[in-house]
Amino acid sequence: MPTTPTRRRLSPAEREAQIADAAIAVARADGLAAVTLRGVAASIGVAPSLVAHYHPAMEDLVGETFRAIAAAEVAEVAAIVADVHGPGARLGALLSCIADPDRDDVAALWADAWSIGRTNTVLAAAARGVMDDWQRLATGIVVEGVRAGVMRVDDPDAVGRLLFALVDATNGYALVDYLDRPTREGLVRTTIARAVGLDEASLTPLS
Repeated sequence: MPTTPTRRRLSPAEREAQIADAAIAVARADGLAAVTLRGVAASIGVAPSLVAHYHPAMEDLVGETFRAIAAAEVAEVAAIVADVHGPGARLGALLSCIADPDRDDVAALWADAWSIGRTNTVLAAAARGVMDDWQRLATGIVVEGVRAGVMRVDDPDAVGRLLFALVDATNGYALVDYLDRPTREGLVRTTIARAVGLDEASLTPLS
């Protein structure tokens, strides 16, 4: 008679990676609120107690999961922007990346992070850290533009803060279908163009 193959027991490092990957998949599919002991365990076919063994505090796993997803997005966008020549074009590329519909799932996770982060200090710290990463990316482009003489800005840090305040607000609009996408994107692009002394058309991607 054929024998049933024995499932190989995962090492602690492999199990940690499996749980982390599962938590990311659950978050992307169903939001951060779905990253629970039962939710993660069910996604990989193990008992909730096994997940609890590796993550006794689910608040930590939720925070780590969000940080992994959000930080990966910043790194991806930073790499795209770095390949573009000139600060004006880089700022336009940054805005285009942020507005990409393929990133809407991560934008929704940010809304989860702000809400759940009210009672999850690990998640709140992760959100603050990645927000700082985004603002450093934007501010660096503006500083480069000022040095090159193509942007007129007294406080580049303020522009970085303004950019993501607008992005966060319009992402919130999107969640309740308030204003259409072109209007939301135009609000961000027009405001930032004015803030750095550029014509809006210079930040509009060619179709």
